[in-house]
Parts: sequence; structure tokens; C-alpha cells
Amino acid sequence: MAVVAAVGLLVSGCVIGPKVDGRATPSPAPLPTLHDYEAQRIDWSWCEGLPGAECGEIRVPVDYDHPEAAAIAMPLVRLRAINPARRLGVLTSNPGGPGESGYENVLSALDPQDTGLRKFRIRYDLVGFDPRGVGRTAPVRCLSDRAMDDYLATDFTPVDEAGRRSVAEAHRRYAAACLRNTGTLLGFVGTEFVVRDMDIMRSALGEAKLNFFGFSYGTRIGQLYAERFPDRVGRMVLDSVDDPSLPTDRWEALDTSGPPAPGELAPRDRLVRTMLDACARRADCPVGNDADAAMQRLRGLIDRVDAEPIRTSDGRRVGSNLALLGIFQATYDERYWPRFERAFADALRGDGTGLAELADLYIGRDQGRYSSSDPAFWSVECLNDDPRAWRSKSEDVILGELAREAEWVAVQSPLFGANRVFSTPLCLFWPVPPTQESQGVDAAGAPPILLLNNSGDPATPLEDAEHVAATLAHAVLVINEHDGHIAFDNGSSCVDAIVVAYLYDGELPPDRTRCTN
Repeated sequence: MAVVAAVGLLVSGCVIGPKVDGRATPSPAPLPTLHDYEAQRIDWSWCEGLPGAECGEIRVPVDYDHPEAAAIAMPLVRLRAINPARRLGVLTSNPGGPGESGYENVLSALDPQDTGLRKFRIRYDLVGFDPRGVGRTAPVRCLSDRAMDDYLATDFTPVDEAGRRSVAEAHRRYAAACLRNTGTLLGFVGTEFVVRDMDIMRSALGEAKLNFFGFSYGTRIGQLYAERFPDRVGRMVLDSVDDPSLPTDRWEALDTSGPPAPGELAPRDRLVRTMLDACARRADCPVGNDADAAMQRLRGLIDRVDAEPIRTSDGRRVGSNLALLGIFQATYDERYWPRFERAFADALRGDGTGLAELADLYIGRDQGRYSSSDPAFWSVECLNDDPRAWRSKSEDVILGELAREAEWVAVQSPLFGANRVFSTPLCLFWPVPPTQESQGVDAAGAPPILLLNNSGDPATPLEDAEHVAATLAHAVLVINEHDGHIAFDNGSSCVDAIVVAYLYDGELPPDRTRCTN
């Protein structure tokens, strides 16, 4: 779908690119035609300070309808196959987000302790890239670090009209800053552009087929690549499946078509209760051995810090939004549960440091500086919607609908509900129109795709994976009986063995295989 003209004007030979310290980053000269982009060859050289890694770069057009108008540079990193005589080709990946770095994901395979992608380096060249708008590839820029701190300190659980107006103003400032500091590129970072960039990369690598391992949002990239280029797909693994047919503004997996059923907790709240249950079974649990009481104390803590934020060791103040982001991060991986337990106990004593540090992992903050991950997340998500509905509602209507939704959702998600309703509708205030409507894909003509999903994943629920498996023309779904996000390299020898057998030997298990270890 062509980008709506309201996105902005491209100037021949350049683009108003992302700004760093107030200055637009330079853009490479565009190439005359798409064929010229596809005919590129990569000039590899050893990466400085990274023994064993080669660095290169390709150019991709900002707007595929006008490739001659402007280009951006996409840096690449390559780790060559250890056994070149048995090389199977190139394996690239995306670790999710949107906003996570595929470049850094491949670099992690340099670590001898890495048990993820590193195991596939024996017979694959591992090639990493950051999708446009992320990290090294023309990153989206929005608020300054200080302004981002202020934005995250917003009270996203408003109880009156003034509070709701304050939320709307915070979202407007964020969105306006993205357009001001990113420029025209903001309308060209959607997933449909990323998959075309990947195919230019495939061509520049001299590969007939592209092998791909996508996690979470990376599974959406994989599906759309297989839909557009089915004959160019090699072996594809999609872990923690994102359903591209779903709108970006849904509330988790809740059905809001009828009255809420009290007692049926939303997935995130259920998982927090699971975390507290696991802690309570241990004698040394820092928040006590009564999970019901701990859950009540956690909700009470959120109410207290909403009224009076607590301090951190670096002087920040942790209100309800930052505290909930920290808890939210802990639900992604069981390895974060001990940190959550300690952070919760510390917060009860008035120290918000642990919760803030967990929140920093979620939003990409390190020593006071923010990465491009949060801006990239919203920039991509907000382009995935119905272009006809963009700016179709007044602010009064939006805030009224959000207030009613928050009241509904709070019944099934007393911990996260109201906050998530008001902290996540940034797309309703986005300054550029969507470029691709949400829709499922069948990827007819592509080889079978291996899907993985944990049974208790609150971020990409199993129902989504099952829907995608039914929608794709050729897919095999493996269900891992486990809570949390991401199945591969996360404690299941069954899942890991299936992935290795597929990527190395092309062997697929029976559909709906269940892993229990």
C-alpha cells in the first residue's frame, strides 16, 4: 500500500532524517532504480574491536514507490559459518519489539556462553541487521532523555476529566516530538518496508533463499516476508507468534464484546499471581508465604506510589506507571522473577530502585539515556492500522471511550488494566497516517514454517499462534507447556532439539507437538 501523501515530501537525493543532538543525520545518495538496490554487493571488512565479526552496509530506499528520491544506510554484521564445507546459507533474525536490535542479537553469538543463535553458526553465516528506525539503521528519535523521564512519570490512571486531558497532552507531546526529530522517515518505518529491505539484503548477500528466525514481533516480519516473497523463503522459525490480523490497540486477549466476568483475570495479572505463588512456596520468599496477601500488598503499593511516588538510588521518583512497567517486564521471563521479588520487597520499604531498573529494561533506558527501542516500537505499531480510521475521532470521543474501557478492563485486570488502557493509545494521537491495515497472511507457495509458542505466554497468547497456524498455508505449530515469553533457548530441551533438527536437517515434527521439558 502506498504511503499517504500527508506523510511529507521527499527532496530529491535526501531525506529529513532522524536528529541526534538536534542535527539531522546524513543520508546516503539514493540509487536510480530498485534493480540497482538489488544489484548491490557488500564490501565486508573486519569490525573494529570485534574479533571474528565482519561489518558491511547496504542502501535501501526510503520510499519503494520512489526509490530514486532518498535512501538510508543499513549496517550489517556477519559471523561466518565455522564449517564452511557444510554451509547451509545465511541465517538472519529479529529478536522482537518492534525496536529490538537484530545486529546486537547476532553479536551475542560471539559470546562462548551464548546458547542461542551461536549453535547455528556451525553451518550458517549469521547476518544481523537493525530494521529501519531501530538502533544503527536511521533510528527514530522522539523525546529527549529528560522529557522521556517526564512522560513516563505521567499518571496514566486518571480518575477525572482533568487527568484524562493531561494524559492526552502527554501523548500529543510524544507524538509531535517523533515527527519533529525524525522527519519524513517517520511515515516509512512500517513492517511492509522492513520486509522489502530484507529482500534487498538477501539479494546483496547473493543468496537465493533467506533463512529467518523471528521472535515475537519478529514473527510478524517473517510472516509478511513469506507472504510477499514466498519463493525466496528458506527455513523459517517463528517463536512467540504475533498475529498480524489483530489491531494494535486491542487489550491483550480480553473479549470486550460483553459484560466482564469478575474473577477471570487477564493473562498478565494471572502471571503475576503465578510469580507470587512460586515465591510463597519458598521459605525465604522476601514478600511472605501468603500469595493472596502479597497480591493485595502489591495492589496497595501501586495505589500508594500513585499518590506519593517513592525514591530510587539515582534520585528518580517511582510512581504507579514506572512501578507497573517494572512488574510488566518481570512477566516476560521467569529469570526476572527473583529480581521482581526483591524489588517488590524493597518498594514496600520505600525504595523504588529495583522496580525502576526492571522498567528501564522494558523501555530501553541505560544510565539515564534512552535507546531507540520505545520510539521505534510506537513508530512501527502506529503504522499498522486502518488508514481510513486515522484521526477520525475527536479527543472528547477518544477520552470517553478510554474511560469506559478502563472501567471495563479493571474488572479483569485490577493491577494493570486502567494503566495499560491510558498509557498505550499513543497511536490515536500519531502525526502520520497508517500505511498497512491489519490482516492475516497465508504465505501460499512458501515452504512449511515452524511456529513455537509457550502455553502461558501473556504477550503473544497461544490463541494467536493457533490462529496464525490455521491461516498460513503451510505451518507446523509446537506448543511448549511453559509460562512467559519466548520458547527457544529458555529451558526446554524439547523445543531446542526441534529447532536444531529443522534448521540443520529440515526435519519437522508433527503439527501441534507439545513439549513438556
